[in-house]
Amino acid sequence: MKIDGEKLQDKVKAIVRYNTVRGWVQEPEDLSKSIVLESAELLEHFQWDASAKKLKSKKKPKDMQEIEFEVADIFWYLIIFCKVMKIDLVKALEKKMKHNEEKYPESMFKGEHNSKFYHAQKEKYRAAKKQK
Repeated sequence: MKIDGEKLQDKVKAIVRYNTVRGWVQEPEDLSKSIVLESAELLEHFQWDASAKKLKSKKKPKDMQEIEFEVADIFWYLIIFCKVMKIDLVKALEKKMKHNEEKYPESMFKGEHNSKFYHAQKEKYRAAKKQK
């Protein structure tokens, strides 16, 4: 995946302008619902894939344009949500990355990762958090 930071910033400005010139003012509740709904639409493209694999059935080909549109919709709503909530997305990402590094340090994994390991680590983290 390649991201051009300058182009991305231009697109963020374009999204905000697009909504602004149309007078679209959304509330955080509506925007957060829209993020979930668009995420569900993205998930629909992968519904039953695991079952098809298990049954050794042929998976239907993906419509990449539709998938890209769903990803763009999610991003669009997220940008507007952050604007309305006055969230600096870069700072939020930096804080979350630091949090995740503390919660799941690289040294803990040693190249091995599975669901059982992840859930065990999550339980340890939650237990330690409750003791604070």
